[in-house]
Amino acid sequence: MFGVIAYIGFLALFFGLAVGLLFGLRAVKLI
Repeated sequence: MFGVIAYIGFLALFFGLAVGLLFGLRAVKLI
């Protein structure tokens, strides 16, 4: 059970990082 929660948390963290990087690059292009 704990492994599943840790796996979901890792996926959420990775997705959040990817989205943050994407928005960061987009913001740099706009400036």
